[in-house]
Amino acid sequence: MKPENVTHNIECQSDSHTHHLCYMVSQGLHLEDEHLFQKLTKSPQFKCEHCGRVAESEKNLCKPTRL
Repeated sequence: MKPENVTHNIECQSDSHTHHLCYMVSQGLHLEDEHLFQKLTKSPQFKCEHCGRVAESEKNLCKPTRL
């Protein structure tokens, strides 16, 4: 299954951007590894101020803010 046409935060300067949900979703993670995607988002503690995605860990977001 091909990834949806989802863009990621190209302005993010983090060395770990490939671990951010916006990047992983743009690569099709939510379609190819649904269990991992659910694990990362199951108990959200943070929300990204850039894209609005939520995650359990702030390390998976570009601009995390605590919920």
